[in-house]
Amino acid sequence: MNILFVWPNKDQFGFKPMSLSLFSAILKQKGHNVALLDTTFIDFGFKDNTEVRSKLRIFKEVDFGKYDMTKKKVNLEQTLLKKLIEFNPDVVGVSALSDEVYIGVEISSMVKKWNNKAVVVWGNKAATMAPEKILKCNDVDFVCIGEGVEFIQEFIDCISLNENPKRIRNIAYRDSDGKVQKNSLRPYFQDLDSLPFFDWSIFDERQFIKPFDGKAYRGGDHMLYWGCPYKCTYCLNDSYRKLYGSKAGLFLRCYSVDRIIEELRYLVGKYGINFFKFHDEDFCLKPMDYFHELAEKYARELGIPFTIMANARNITKEKVAILSKMNCVSVTLGIETGNQKLRKEILKRTETEEEIINATKMLNGAGIRTSAFNMLGIPFENRKTVMETIELNRKAEVQYPNAGFFFPLEGTKLREIAIENGFFDGNSYTVFQNDRPSLNFPDISTDELIVLRERFVLYVKMPYAFYKYIERSEKPDEIGKKLTDELYKIYDKSVFTNDGFWNDNGKSSEYLKNLETIYLGN
Repeated sequence: MNILFVWPNKDQFGFKPMSLSLFSAILKQKGHNVALLDTTFIDFGFKDNTEVRSKLRIFKEVDFGKYDMTKKKVNLEQTLLKKLIEFNPDVVGVSALSDEVYIGVEISSMVKKWNNKAVVVWGNKAATMAPEKILKCNDVDFVCIGEGVEFIQEFIDCISLNENPKRIRNIAYRDSDGKVQKNSLRPYFQDLDSLPFFDWSIFDERQFIKPFDGKAYRGGDHMLYWGCPYKCTYCLNDSYRKLYGSKAGLFLRCYSVDRIIEELRYLVGKYGINFFKFHDEDFCLKPMDYFHELAEKYARELGIPFTIMANARNITKEKVAILSKMNCVSVTLGIETGNQKLRKEILKRTETEEEIINATKMLNGAGIRTSAFNMLGIPFENRKTVMETIELNRKAEVQYPNAGFFFPLEGTKLREIAIENGFFDGNSYTVFQNDRPSLNFPDISTDELIVLRERFVLYVKMPYAFYKYIERSEKPDEIGKKLTDELYKIYDKSVFTNDGFWNDNGKSSEYLKNLETIYLGN
């Protein structure tokens, strides 16, 4: 059979979804033909995350001139129709996040317009958490709820044999009365070692371009551990556990070391990879015996640089030494907010301020770049809480603090909190935009949140003596614009040229004098 996956991505490039990489390999192994429609390089009118972060000096800018990474205005229906005619799919599988649903729905309707007999099935987190919403679109035939590793094989088998897939587990559909029916879920898939190696041949070559520290690498994406033990209210992992219940088996699962090393070596050889991003929710959660074995074999057989995410609570001197041995070049910690009450009571984060500070100091000391996730515009946000987040990043001496706006994902507790308190309209297909908050607040305006994000790194990195000028730069008048330009020039010279750390080379007095002149309107 011919299966066309649709990834209605409106955001940044340089990422190959692991689910699609795996599903393509599984189906090809069974003799099916697989293709992908990737909308990453279509201009839907939104600002790209990579572009936004470069502009805000969150990360060093990369010259992508020779790669043709520019999004282009194209006719979506004509682009899709060309793909449909060329590939002639029997099944179209849409994998969309919450804020991509509207694109996926539009594409589903176009598919049915082309061929009403083509089967349209949806998966991924948005479909799992809100199958009823997805099935309101009459052009969607089925929804996969939860993990799709076993579902996709059984589903395609049913379609190829002209059997009714409504009997299989993990499926949602409309019955003859138009009511949504949801079948029971199978347990979590456990035997990761039995899975085929990822298939990246379906992706645009530009999805291999991975920007890091001002350079462009040829990157790969993988995950050694599946699942997460934490209960963060903005994340879907806890929602997944509640959906599956307590009898679904182990939620935390992993590849054996030998198996994952074998696959990584294969991917490096086949696709020319020289950089990895591992998407484990907390890479440092692994048992120490596993960690030691992984480090030894990765360093010996691969040794190429990689980045990870980790919880500060699990950062130790021993693990930092292991990461350094493996050639880990960057660790991103989840700070999210500097307000302790919001972090513990609303976000349900477990790590303490002291643990965050100690973790970054250990990593910085080992020469491993530190980055941090910070969410602005979370429920109950105000200027005070934003400044507390800035202050914690300062104390922790995070090299590259990444501040982004929160988006309330379908099925999460924090989405419920946002709706209940009137911060968010849960009835609309709200689209996440990288350059503006998704929630509205009584104590801080959208414009103020935007300007605070634009100056986040300035507040984190510059000495307190500069705060007077940073705050004045928030005003959108001539003086404010001149101060902003001058502050970023100082930042580039004093931070970006020093690998994320402030070093003014004795010029602070000169800088402050120039800023004062602008401040006074002279």
